[in-house]
Amino acid sequence: MLADLVADVRVVTLTGPGGCGKTRLAVEVAGDVSSRFSDGARWVDLQGVTDPGLVAQAVGGAVGVHERPGEPLTDTLAEQLRTRHLLVVIDNCEHLVDACADLVGALSSACPHLHVLATSRVPLAVAGEATFAITGLPVPDPAASSASTVAAAEAARLFEVRARQVAADFRIGNGNAAAVAHICRRLDGIPLAIELAAARVRMLAPGQIAAGLSDRFGLLTGGARGAPARQRTLEASLDWSYELLEAIERIALARLSVFAGSFELDAAEAVVSGEGIEGDDVLDLVAGLVEQSLLQVTQHPGHVRYRLLETIRVYARQRLSELDEPARVRARHLRFYVGLAARAHAGLTGGRPETWVARLAANLDDLRAAMDHAVERCDLPALVDLTEPIVRFWFDRGLSREVHRRLHEAGRAPDAPADHRVRGLLAAASLALASGEPAGAHRSAVQAIRAARTAEVAGALAVALGQRALTGALSGLSTSQQVDADVERSLRDAQRGEDASTHAYVLAFGGAALLHSRSIDAAYGLFERAVEVCESNDLTFQLPAAHAGPVVWSVWSGRLDRSRRHARRAIELSRQVGRPVWESAGLTGLGAAAVLEGDHDGARAWLSQAQAVLGSQGLEGSLYATWVRHWLALLAYVSGDPETARVTASEIVRVGRGGGSRWDEAIGEWLLGELAHGDGRRDDARTHLETSRALSTDPRLAWPLGRSLLGLAALAQEEDAEAAWELAHDGLEVLDHYGDRIGVTAALEQIAYLAIALDGPERCLRLLAASQRFHEETGVARFPHATGRFDRARRTAHAALDPSEAAACWDAGAARSLAEAVAYARRGRGERRRPRVGWMSLTPTERDVVRLVAEGHANAEIGKRLFISVNTVKKHLSHVYAKVDVGGRADLAAQVARRDL
Repeated sequence: MLADLVADVRVVTLTGPGGCGKTRLAVEVAGDVSSRFSDGARWVDLQGVTDPGLVAQAVGGAVGVHERPGEPLTDTLAEQLRTRHLLVVIDNCEHLVDACADLVGALSSACPHLHVLATSRVPLAVAGEATFAITGLPVPDPAASSASTVAAAEAARLFEVRARQVAADFRIGNGNAAAVAHICRRLDGIPLAIELAAARVRMLAPGQIAAGLSDRFGLLTGGARGAPARQRTLEASLDWSYELLEAIERIALARLSVFAGSFELDAAEAVVSGEGIEGDDVLDLVAGLVEQSLLQVTQHPGHVRYRLLETIRVYARQRLSELDEPARVRARHLRFYVGLAARAHAGLTGGRPETWVARLAANLDDLRAAMDHAVERCDLPALVDLTEPIVRFWFDRGLSREVHRRLHEAGRAPDAPADHRVRGLLAAASLALASGEPAGAHRSAVQAIRAARTAEVAGALAVALGQRALTGALSGLSTSQQVDADVERSLRDAQRGEDASTHAYVLAFGGAALLHSRSIDAAYGLFERAVEVCESNDLTFQLPAAHAGPVVWSVWSGRLDRSRRHARRAIELSRQVGRPVWESAGLTGLGAAAVLEGDHDGARAWLSQAQAVLGSQGLEGSLYATWVRHWLALLAYVSGDPETARVTASEIVRVGRGGGSRWDEAIGEWLLGELAHGDGRRDDARTHLETSRALSTDPRLAWPLGRSLLGLAALAQEEDAEAAWELAHDGLEVLDHYGDRIGVTAALEQIAYLAIALDGPERCLRLLAASQRFHEETGVARFPHATGRFDRARRTAHAALDPSEAAACWDAGAARSLAEAVAYARRGRGERRRPRVGWMSLTPTERDVVRLVAEGHANAEIGKRLFISVNTVKKHLSHVYAKVDVGGRADLAAQVARRDL
């Protein structure tokens, strides 16, 4: 019946007191009905969530939808779930009922195929909600007295099973059946209450337990007005169980209630000991609470963890203020987790970081609770000590925005110590960057630089400068000169320091800054140095980033095997140490290489894996997800899916604008311009491409700048060939200096297309041949939309020449390297704007010929060096003689000696 209700009604809430079996029943129902939903069922546990503002994030994490910069998560959820036929089970809503009601109401209205099954002590009170009250397990009939009839009831069977866990020989027999039946009925079949009662069998007979219930539970049938009977029953059961404890056990239980999740013995010792309890006593106290079913135990390899059931935790926390000073206990809790973060930092920079990653993940609920307490106290030093040492763990787990918000709130505290202030700013910059908000990260980095100049924090200035370099490039808030200066200074300062971890970190930041701004090869050099530092100092936790950092964009160098080698190593290491961020980057790098090779199915598979890894950690709104999005957009563009490319590029622009990422905006605008040009929307194309060029000019973002210049050249080709010629050469200069060899071939081809009309078919064929050689040698595929232009230009140039001459030009072009082809292309620039006579009238090629003549080279050697035939050398010399009025080689050499050419 309940399964049908969940399948038919959009919102169903299981109501009842804590411990009545709501969660158990929800699990059972979800398993039964998940096959009726085409997108299955997802589970959301709110037990460890205390902030109403994190309800949407918890739901988003379960369904694979996460925050986007500048957009409420509820809106993102509504958009992403609108078409999904999905059951979402939200467990433990009662302490966040208003937030749950708001979210469920909004999603129910916006998503016609979404069903919600909630568990709560009170209804959500949303439109269309059906409530299903849980009244407990079936209990023995009042008339039942024999062991067989009593044991047939589910509640009695539960009592027997739990009793045998503390008294192995316990059985329901004719001598105790009536008492067991009485207990089950008086507890209304509520599982938790029955389990607590059964735990006393070790000390009390069932008859004594039944009598205790009768004496203690005055609220079972009467009690306070307005309180549900089942809630009163559970409270009475807990009251009675609590009062059976020794005074010291009550204090221990109350102090343990400050834990939000599971904990180990050392955490319990730190929090429970003090004010009447010695540290050596805690183990026995914990063992006693476990025996009395007040603490749950979970076995793990090498250690055990403890956890209070939620209802018991809430009950015990209410008692804490009666027995102790809650603030004092929470302060010990905070102090323990600050210490844990410090130990974790040391462990993460050691040889086996994966054990510390697992331990931090297991303590996540309490790390969050400790942060909350630090924020409430406006205790910035404690918050920084808790967050900054493990900052990489936070963004690996998709918690960058959450932790950044807490740092921002606590950062308003006055008179923060200088060292904590600078460390907090460094952490804030890293977290903002990982969240895809480089503008905010840049602001924090700038403040950190100021603070680091007066604070005595080792390596802080080097890190802050590296952060400013990268975030300044991405956000556009620095100049190219400032980016380069920051990289140089940060590397110099880090190298002088003694901390290898900081050195590797700064090398990676510098590499990333150069990768986005100046040079792929220079960036790769820094990342390779970072790999060396990590390997020589056993920095296993940082090693995946050093391998993966460059692969997402350095593939444009055309060295695909090198990129794949680093990508695979990054994936292997990331899985070993638990760093999903860099696993996704490695997968993205493999997808990027596949895109450039023309393996669209393979690219799609790699990029889908990268998305899945990010989604599993709540990283879909992060910087790393943007990397995947870039390549998905390019994949759609080159595989003939312009609509998907347009939507994805628009999303890149929107997210970039919201997070202050000029890099993302520039790339998105470039792709939108290319798509508009392909659709024949020339004005739109020009607007997008000009926007991309403006966004990437200073600081120079070489990839989008060079590509936008080539796009504008292609757009201008039909209207103003001279302007197109200059734009194409500008693009060539940018991309060649950057080391984007794939972009260089695109520039050479664009120049070749223009050369047919402006500079002759010979140059066209030579440039096309050089480009073709590069593609054949590297395995880089020419994008389908470019193949047609290439083939047409080649046919046109061939037709304009004698077949033998055309073949000779092609062979000459194919014989030279890409660098030689670039030099050859440059020599043809600007020839049509020089004076007709005099030394200033010489073209770049003519100047090269003159220089080599003056050095004493023969025509054959000059032709070989300049990538031209001997006859062409002779023609250039005849032009030179006429322009500068000299009589021969000797006269020319003498003139050159007197001039600076």
